[in-house]
Amino acid sequence: MLLDNNRRFLDTLLFSNVFIAGCAVAQGWMTYLLLLIPVDYIVLVILGCATLALYNFSMILAKPQHPETSPYRRVRWVFRHERSLWVWTGVALIVAFVLGLQLHMPSFILLGVMGVMGLAYNMPIMRVAGRQRRAGLRQITGLKLFYIGLVWLMSSVLLPVAEAYHDDFQIVWPQVVQLMGWVFLFVVAITIPFDIRDIYQDKYYGLKTIPVLFGERKALTLSTMLLVLHIGWVWFSNYSLDIRLALSIASLITLFFILFSPVKKNEYYYFLLLDGTMLLQFLAVYLALYL
Repeated sequence: MLLDNNRRFLDTLLFSNVFIAGCAVAQGWMTYLLLLIPVDYIVLVILGCATLALYNFSMILAKPQHPETSPYRRVRWVFRHERSLWVWTGVALIVAFVLGLQLHMPSFILLGVMGVMGLAYNMPIMRVAGRQRRAGLRQITGLKLFYIGLVWLMSSVLLPVAEAYHDDFQIVWPQVVQLMGWVFLFVVAITIPFDIRDIYQDKYYGLKTIPVLFGERKALTLSTMLLVLHIGWVWFSNYSLDIRLALSIASLITLFFILFSPVKKNEYYYFLLLDGTMLLQFLAVYLALYL
């Protein structure tokens, strides 16, 4: 009974996208820590709510014809709780919008741009040759990884920085650019295993991801190279030894998870372990600064 209750709690946490929303908050908080900017908790709440709404909406929009027969536990869970997810999504959108009105106008516009980009990724806005139905921007060859990395660096770095800048806090712009590069490398590296998992499904739907185009082995090599580049860039930065060690260790643990999975590669591996490495980064930095 206890195991079943724990499983249901974990399913709710992961498949409702509450966990990935928490990871978005952690990444934004890490930006404040690394750039030595006072934490703006309104921005963090907006990040969490916007991420929750966007991920839920994307899942609902991608509803298969028979979700109850899907091989994926997450898909079956989502569409058993579809009404609840619509409520969660609506509440999250309202909170994000109301709090967004308290932002400076450039930050609010940036928030809107990120929302449009997130929707355009899955919304059927373009025609695809050979298909009767329209598709989202994710169908453009090779765009997926770049697009996801861009949206994450805009949300977790640019939005906190934009609001802090208009609150007249001192911003060290080379550090901002550096952090954007780090976020991009890390997010793309942990996204590649998701594409490897979905390789056969993506082939069926004509989605040309890196694993589809170049194969699983080369995709894993790319993921490894990105994390090694991330570690090298961090190590030769001007941050203190504690911060460099914290970020490097987090990336090394992530690399281990990708190359030598300590658990079965099921949905808990992807949505808890891999996505959780973003939370791990934040915790490593937080502990390095405050312990």
